[in-house]
Amino acid sequence: MRYPIMRPMLLWCVAVVVVWPASAEQPVTGGAAEPDRDRITQVSVINALLLGQFDGRVPFSGLLADGDFGLGTLDRLDGELVVVDGRGYQIKSDGKVVEVGPDATIPFAVVTPFDRDGELPCPAVDSLAELERRLDGVVGHPNNFVAVRIDAELAAITLRSVHPQSKPYRPIDSRADFQSVWKRENLRGTFVGIRSPRWAHGITVPGYHWHFLAADRRSGGHVLDCHLRGGTILYDVCGSWLVKLDESADFNGVNLSTDLGDELDRIERLRGGPADGK
Repeated sequence: MRYPIMRPMLLWCVAVVVVWPASAEQPVTGGAAEPDRDRITQVSVINALLLGQFDGRVPFSGLLADGDFGLGTLDRLDGELVVVDGRGYQIKSDGKVVEVGPDATIPFAVVTPFDRDGELPCPAVDSLAELERRLDGVVGHPNNFVAVRIDAELAAITLRSVHPQSKPYRPIDSRADFQSVWKRENLRGTFVGIRSPRWAHGITVPGYHWHFLAADRRSGGHVLDCHLRGGTILYDVCGSWLVKLDESADFNGVNLSTDLGDELDRIERLRGGPADGK
């Protein structure tokens, strides 16, 4: 799939890490029109986003060519992106949900063509940390990427979304006001999760990364905590990983080898903060 050039002289290169399942006798290569259904595709790297690389580079239509399930953000860090059932939803910093059009651009995202490898009932849990521990116990595959969909009934969920940024961009961790946090109670919805292996530190979010979309499409966001009554878990173990990198001067002007693990943990795992009641 060749992406349209969105900016003058914008080129892309591709870094590929492939982990072949034990049952595969040989890799499949060649110019198939359909994406590899066992592949995670990622736009940019998480360290670039942390350091202020917020300009959208890939059109949403191009992202959908690589997967119908996943998460990310939008141009200028304008909200949280949820991709589910082949449609994209932008959860803005005021909590409103807007369907994403094909020409919207993406600075960072992770998607896959969701193919169910397993299904199990979702237990009642009192926290996101407990949910992740339970999942690790049944999903396994710690060195693979795993896409997780949970259709759930919730007693409560704590969510956030990020505010759009203006140039000159600053690293996310340098701003105390980059997000809004709110809580919802007694609702149904879908968790869209990507669990990345720990060895991918610095390139993507290691461990679980969760976004949420309410069944009525009226709320959602990045998940900070939750209290689940139950539901259904579907998961897809992925055997290959494709990373698409920008070749622009902006992208190559930052030091992506810096260890930003502490900053990422503060941003991704933040618990609490003032709920604004939206």
